[in-house]
Amino acid sequence: MTESYIYEQPTNERIRAFLRLEKLFRQYDFHLKQGNAWNNSIAIDSIIELLAFTNRYDIKLEALKELERQHTRLERLSKRTQIDQNQLESLLNKQKKLIVELKSVQGQLGQNTQSVELLSAIKQKSSLPGCICDFDLPSYQYWQSLPEQTRKMHLQSWFKPFSVLDQSIHLILDILRHSVEDTEEVANSGFFQKSIDTNQAIQLLRIRIEAGSDYYPEISAGKHRFSIRFMKNEDPAKRPEQCSENINFKLNMCII
Repeated sequence: MTESYIYEQPTNERIRAFLRLEKLFRQYDFHLKQGNAWNNSIAIDSIIELLAFTNRYDIKLEALKELERQHTRLERLSKRTQIDQNQLESLLNKQKKLIVELKSVQGQLGQNTQSVELLSAIKQKSSLPGCICDFDLPSYQYWQSLPEQTRKMHLQSWFKPFSVLDQSIHLILDILRHSVEDTEEVANSGFFQKSIDTNQAIQLLRIRIEAGSDYYPEISAGKHRFSIRFMKNEDPAKRPEQCSENINFKLNMCII
């Protein structure tokens, strides 16, 4: 199988928010596993960003709505004989479990983490130009000197309120990304445009190109159509240019 790289473009605000959260979750998880103080500081930044994000949006409600919507759609597939019923039942059970867990969360996500004094102090100092130095926040310097396992325990405790949201977003996006098969497409002179059936609510566009290609897609999506321009940029200091040759790529219009 040829190695490839995928570019994604959400077509609505809900999926856009989920993709932002997914990146924060991945960032937190990666730096938590590394363990050193430098990585721990980025893991803390991820948690602070999650707190800010969930303060601005009722993301718990949005995740719950999408889980319930997907669950209803998948239940209809149970009547189709060509569907793997065991796999479908597994997905439906995961959805039901997460729906129950999200509904059981009282108040705003991360309320307990919001009250952690060290995180509040880091957030406040983060508004200063430049980085946080040891003289800015001795309590942070002290925390970074604690044993690795102790720091990891603290981070996991602060992240725990977001765990059910992490699992929910992961399942929602995984189902969406695998909802349809790729189609083979060609962008003539680096440009591709396609009309959108208004009866189909496409939520995510995925463009798959061969790894190592010297071009990338810029995707613009509207209510009635979307377009893709394949661009080249050999020198980041200069303005990118649209490809003049025909580009073969794979397109996935995710809808469920």
